[in-house]
Amino acid sequence: MSLLNTAISGLKAQQEALRVTGHNISNASTPGYSRQEVVLDTNNPLFRGFGFVGQGVDVQSVRRITDQFMIAQQRSDTSEFQQLNAYKVNIEQVDRILADERTGLQPQLDRFFASLQGGADNPAYVPSRDVVLGESQGLVDRFKTIHQYLTDQNETLNSQMEAMAAQVNSLAAGIADLNNEIVSARGSATAQPPNDLIDKRDELVRQLSEYVGIDVTVDKEQYNISIGSGQALVLANQANRIEAAPGIDDPQRYGIKFVSPIERNDITTDISGGQLEGLLRFRSDALDPALNNLGRIAVSLTQEFNKQHQLGIDLNGNFGQNAFQDMNDPALASVGRAQGSSDNALPRNQVLSVFFEDTRELTTSDYSLNLTGPGNSRYEVIRKSDGAEVASGSLTGDFPDDIEFDGLRVRLESGSFKEGDEFTINPLRGAPAQLDWLIDEPAELAFGYPMRAGTGVGNQGTGAIDQGAMLSKDSNIFSVDGELSPPLVIVFESPTRYSVYDNSDPGNPVSLDPPLENIEYVPGTTNTLFTADPGETQVSSWRPRLPENPALALNGPATIAPYNGINSERFVFSRTNPETGEVTQDETLVTSSGASAAEIADELNRVDGVTARAYTEVQIANFTNSGTPYDPDNPFEVWVNGFNLTEDDLGPNQSIYMDGYPEELPEEMNPNFLADRINAHYDLQQAGIRAKSDGETLTITNEEGEDIFIEMRGDKPQDVIVGPPPVGPGPVNGAIDPGDTFEISTGESWPLEPVAGNTRGQLNNLTGFDFSDGGPYTYEMYLPDGRTGRITLAGNHATADDVKAEVEAKIGALLDSPGRVQARITARGELEYQIFMKVEGTGNNDTVGVNVGGQVDVTMSDGISVRTRPEAGAIFTGVPDARSTYQGFQFEIGGRPETGDEFTIGWNEGGVSDNRNVLDLVGLETTDTVNNRDGGMTFTEAYSQAVEQVGTKTRQAQIQTDAAEGVLAAGDEALNSVRGVNLDEEAARLIEFQLAYNANARVISIAQETFDALLGAFR
Repeated sequence: MSLLNTAISGLKAQQEALRVTGHNISNASTPGYSRQEVVLDTNNPLFRGFGFVGQGVDVQSVRRITDQFMIAQQRSDTSEFQQLNAYKVNIEQVDRILADERTGLQPQLDRFFASLQGGADNPAYVPSRDVVLGESQGLVDRFKTIHQYLTDQNETLNSQMEAMAAQVNSLAAGIADLNNEIVSARGSATAQPPNDLIDKRDELVRQLSEYVGIDVTVDKEQYNISIGSGQALVLANQANRIEAAPGIDDPQRYGIKFVSPIERNDITTDISGGQLEGLLRFRSDALDPALNNLGRIAVSLTQEFNKQHQLGIDLNGNFGQNAFQDMNDPALASVGRAQGSSDNALPRNQVLSVFFEDTRELTTSDYSLNLTGPGNSRYEVIRKSDGAEVASGSLTGDFPDDIEFDGLRVRLESGSFKEGDEFTINPLRGAPAQLDWLIDEPAELAFGYPMRAGTGVGNQGTGAIDQGAMLSKDSNIFSVDGELSPPLVIVFESPTRYSVYDNSDPGNPVSLDPPLENIEYVPGTTNTLFTADPGETQVSSWRPRLPENPALALNGPATIAPYNGINSERFVFSRTNPETGEVTQDETLVTSSGASAAEIADELNRVDGVTARAYTEVQIANFTNSGTPYDPDNPFEVWVNGFNLTEDDLGPNQSIYMDGYPEELPEEMNPNFLADRINAHYDLQQAGIRAKSDGETLTITNEEGEDIFIEMRGDKPQDVIVGPPPVGPGPVNGAIDPGDTFEISTGESWPLEPVAGNTRGQLNNLTGFDFSDGGPYTYEMYLPDGRTGRITLAGNHATADDVKAEVEAKIGALLDSPGRVQARITARGELEYQIFMKVEGTGNNDTVGVNVGGQVDVTMSDGISVRTRPEAGAIFTGVPDARSTYQGFQFEIGGRPETGDEFTIGWNEGGVSDNRNVLDLVGLETTDTVNNRDGGMTFTEAYSQAVEQVGTKTRQAQIQTDAAEGVLAAGDEALNSVRGVNLDEEAARLIEFQLAYNANARVISIAQETFDALLGAFR
């Protein structure tokens, strides 16, 4: 029986081996299957006296041929590959849409600017304008198409995440069930392992690693699987789940929540590995930046184009309107640009708007606005791309409340903002969807500038003015539709000085407010007219008060100039920080009594951000010449700054005057003669003193602001003729001798400001005015002694001269010193007055003179203001507040203008062929209007950067995915070499086991024959 039992055990063992081998062959293609083999062991032998005799073989178990370390590595490699592959597949789609010429933005952007260039080539040609309209709409459509594709891709991601979450949950449930089955199958610690169930579980775990990175631990034959930061997805035979749900910070971006019977937490930021991480990383690393890049270009293009378009005028002469939809429209600013966290405490009734303040400072990052507390006032703004804090402070508690950072302005409109509230600020993401083109009519395209320059027909120099550059229409000069208010004329007072005047009345230009006069010009170079600083202001001093009486110099001329009328003054400059609003003050600056305007300007020019210019003006008019034909007759003599202008018989070798000066004295002193002598005088010209005459008034100017000292000597006016009888024919008595006299003024004109009544600009120099209609008419004016005067006009005045006569009489009555008041009606129908002082000869060798101080114009950069003391008696006492010097445009003059040359700036009437503004629009293509943080970029460069970033990341993803795929394939191959079924090997084993089986069967047969022989022997 021993031989039979031994053979039977061998037969059964080989039968099991054949069965297992057949099982291997059957599952050669089953995913996750591990090759199995029968584990055999010899039975315990029996002792027969002569030794131990074997009892055959026993089947111990069926063993899985595998390597748990390789399986764990396979899970890790699978998770890494699936993460990279999911990222790559999605980013390739973005790369394709952005870079392809058929779908990308750049080709349409090129066509858009090319159409504008075509319009610039022929701005009056309507078909060219039609092309601009078509390409503009095409650009809008392209923006929207790309944006829609990227937005749809986000929706696809959300759907994919939902599907993947369902797969993860299904796999987790399957693994938990298999955990339970495996434990049940084992039954006890001595039970054999259910190999096929274990293979199934390992395969499900591998499939789970395709979707999410996992951590597997084994506890009593059961797998515990955690994800994220340790959340237990599978715990023994219990499975929790995940779900894809609207994100906490942005409901349009789905996140991953972990759900168990005791918790429901967002684990989006903790997900690592698998397709889920690939999708999340693609969204944060590629999709959202691409959307923000596209949005930044759309916003920058829209706002910059609109801003420039509004500076031009269309074919109808109207200022351009928004060509693109204004991205700062309040209706758009409050929709979709800020989202409150779903974790914010109730009530969630906060309303926020986001505006674009400076498109050049925009980044492509989203931001987090956090109310950090304590209380409800403290806040901080974090830039998500780098975690930097870009703004912090306290809320005012009043609505609206603004917070500015990185080119954005977040406005808290209403609602209850509470400590702990968080908001995501992402205004760029949806911007392309808000883009629209608003112009339907080609005539509404603003291709021209509203102003143009002209050159005086009588100009003698080589000076030339360009056609200017528009900066802004937000200046007073554009306050009236269809005209410049006022038109301007640039007059060259000398080859090195010019002034800008109000040219409303071309025959009588008047000073601007504030005055822009006596400005330095550098011949032969390009000189820029007007400031580019919208915040620049200017305050101008009064011109010093004339003395009560001229100064007398015995046996003159005087050796020392008398007092110039300028008192000591204190200046305190304040500076306002544009970001914080903090105001600081400079040290007090004190000027000396009697200082010239030039000296005061020198002191002020030492102040940072302050520019002062000084000039002195004297007007001399109403000359009278003595008519006394008696001896002794005093000649009419005039000195300027100590130089006698009335010397006679200088001879051919004189060195006082330039060639061409008037050599002979006129019979009667007059402005023309004095002007010619001043302008030919070497020393006076060297000192910057210039003169001009209109035949009635002599205007003398010192360009540097030094004092101008005027002296004269001549006959004294007489009421009646005195002295010896006249010789020859002539009046015997009753005649009046006017003497040698003139009137002098500083050239200062003071406006009469209406307090009551409104003439509505109807005052003029041709007709009178009825002040009884709508009166009384009350005016206030500055008086030279620093007081404020007030007069009232009433009644009907038949002529303009009647109006001026009453003004002169009433102001004259208010003066505290001698002087003749001269009233004027300006081209704008406004009243102003000027004071003249009479200077007359003494009838002997004494001279009388007046030393006139200058005016100081103080220009201050944005944020600077000034306060002066004392309250009265100084040249800055009672001056109007600082006024803006900003015109909204700039011009350039070059060459060498001559004295008297003029250039005009007026409204561009009928400028249908003007292409200056459209050229500026074309110039936006090559202007750095985006991304100042990186030094500035053009629209093309910004889009190219976006394409390059996506392209680089795509190539990196492809390389990394290929490498990960190779690693995974090598790992799979290594694992399969251990556990995989080799059909050739299994076939060899079949033969082996079959032969063994047959051999054991033969042993049984022999045992049977032996047994039968034994039985036959006993028969």
